[in-house]
Amino acid sequence: MWLLWKDLFRNPIWWRRAVQLARGIQFDAIHCHDLDTLPIGVRLKKLTGRALVYDAHEVFGYMVEADVPHVVVEYTFRMEQRLAPSADRVIAVNHAVKEYIDRVTGGDALIVMNCMDLVSDSYRVPPGPPFTLIYLGTLHKSRFILPAIEVVAGMPDVRLVIGGSKQLAPKVREMCARQPNTQFVGVLPNDEVIPRTLASHAVLTMFDPAHRINQVGVPNKIFEAMVAGRPALVSQGLMMADLVKREDCGLAVPYTKQGLRDAIVRLRDDRALAERLGRNGLEAAKREYNWPHEAAKLVALYDSLRGAS
Repeated sequence: MWLLWKDLFRNPIWWRRAVQLARGIQFDAIHCHDLDTLPIGVRLKKLTGRALVYDAHEVFGYMVEADVPHVVVEYTFRMEQRLAPSADRVIAVNHAVKEYIDRVTGGDALIVMNCMDLVSDSYRVPPGPPFTLIYLGTLHKSRFILPAIEVVAGMPDVRLVIGGSKQLAPKVREMCARQPNTQFVGVLPNDEVIPRTLASHAVLTMFDPAHRINQVGVPNKIFEAMVAGRPALVSQGLMMADLVKREDCGLAVPYTKQGLRDAIVRLRDDRALAERLGRNGLEAAKREYNWPHEAAKLVALYDSLRGAS
């Protein structure tokens, strides 16, 4: 919480410094990832006349509302309503974020998903036992990480690997150290994420359905699971569950310890099911949910910017 408050107070200083640095650089367009960079982009557009792209990876106000006072949340929504219409093009990460940001800008955002590069055209069989569940990402209280450690601690023939940083890192490190079948690997470089996923049997993606940010999100971990050919375990009632069900590439389970335990047992004891779900995810990634597919849309958007400003 304190670190988040420090970031909020540092942002105006960072915005001014970033504008100063950017004015010494030659560029053709400004691409702002999320609301916390948008003040920089709007200022640079005014100073240079260059085209501005606003890339909304989430609804920013939803993302911070569980960790900051209501007045701060309301300020973020007002800031986005004031600044986002200045963008020449808007990108949204999925249909739900597009619906939100289109209301803010009055425009028609392009959907570009955060999909992964394909690593293989063929399915790779998971390693032998123990059945390994993996989570690599932000360590936040809404992502079922601490309950997952408790669940796996009671399943000696199952292993849990957790990597990441932020809020829960000290607690996760402490809890994993007490259990022989749970491992905390800290922050990993991006190029280790897919190899680690390939070395697992399933990907943990259980987010709290009560949080609005989770209701409009499809985590990168689902796309990582797809390209690795591994089933994703997701929470029922969320948009991510709709995707997993539609592509038949994972299990949507209740956001409970029993829900996770039952899903682990089902995949551990039914290798044919786990393989079918993994293969389906890989085929979906090859067909649609891959970065080259999304990158083509991004390139087309930049082509459309010629002469926009």
